[in-house]
Amino acid sequence: MKLAALVAVAVGAPFALAGCGSDSKSEGTTTGGSTHKEVAVKITAAGCEPAKLSVAAGPTTFVVQNDGATKVTEYEILDGATILGEVENIASGLSGKFSLTLKPGTYTTYCPGGTTSERGTLEVTGKGGAALSPEATAAVATYRTFIEKQTALLVGETKKFANAVKAGNVAEAKRLYPVARKPYERIEPVAESFGTLDPAIDAREGDVDPADWTGFHPLEKALWKTGSLKDTAPLADQLVQDVQFLDEKVKTVKLEPAQIANGSVELLGEVSKSKITGEEERYSHIDLVDVEANVDGAKAGFDAVRPIVVKSNEQLAKTIDARFAAMTKELDQYRDANDPSGYVPYTKLTSAQTRELSRAVDALAEPLSRVGAIVVSSG
Repeated sequence: MKLAALVAVAVGAPFALAGCGSDSKSEGTTTGGSTHKEVAVKITAAGCEPAKLSVAAGPTTFVVQNDGATKVTEYEILDGATILGEVENIASGLSGKFSLTLKPGTYTTYCPGGTTSERGTLEVTGKGGAALSPEATAAVATYRTFIEKQTALLVGETKKFANAVKAGNVAEAKRLYPVARKPYERIEPVAESFGTLDPAIDAREGDVDPADWTGFHPLEKALWKTGSLKDTAPLADQLVQDVQFLDEKVKTVKLEPAQIANGSVELLGEVSKSKITGEEERYSHIDLVDVEANVDGAKAGFDAVRPIVVKSNEQLAKTIDARFAAMTKELDQYRDANDPSGYVPYTKLTSAQTRELSRAVDALAEPLSRVGAIVVSSG
């Protein structure tokens, strides 16, 4: 349900990392008066390495290498239950990266599935970071407005969907389902930062224990597979409660520009991981609705930090703009005004078409992945 690193949450002010333990290395470059460091860490069968990491405060990019682990593919940094940054789906031999700024303090590294060091310790030393620059402050304000509008929309549309479910109106619930899904998919990385909230809302069948399966997808299964809404009212009520709780949490979430940029990349990762494969909407097949919403959310994140990118690399900003336009054009060919979702069912796409869609996503993700490092160095 997640992927590369994400939106979210910083602890008070910018978070940063610098040097590390014996199994990691750092490299510093100075941009605009601040030192931007790279910290190398590993995913192994044991978990996160090094298990104990000590770094200095300052803008940092974590470079995560999977050193032969087959069952461990994710690296997270947590503040309590809140995910500050992460990479997912890093298969053996591959690497990923994310950028952060952190205040001094003690955090947890988390590599789910590790045998002996699934959780480790990150000590951030030194003094806290400087206040955000005017450009960074503006970026945070812009993105905050976006996510608050989307969560408010999510609550309203989910209530309508839940009411149709409780009324036993299958046709109306099917019509409203994709409408409610859109705002959630636009801000999914924010929900993921709150630990168990995303699984409660968006877990697919098999992601959690059957007894704990709640959210959109059991209702999707009832609508499209069983065709009956009998005994689903409690699920509908729980879904409304969970999205309302998300709306409350978003109003207090602490944001920083680097996580906003990382979140855009993660949303494209969502497309690659579960939408291109058709896994996300396995009963309704409205995956193209989710793809569009993920791309919308990624663009909103990029647009928020774009003025910062332009100051450093205007050509990169123009390239990303062009790739977003190309992605939209790719999706447009599958629109269908006669389908309630607005798109043809995903199962109608040929293998060649899904490959082209995947290539468009990859072409956008590559330049977008460079934005986090630029933003974290900007102050």
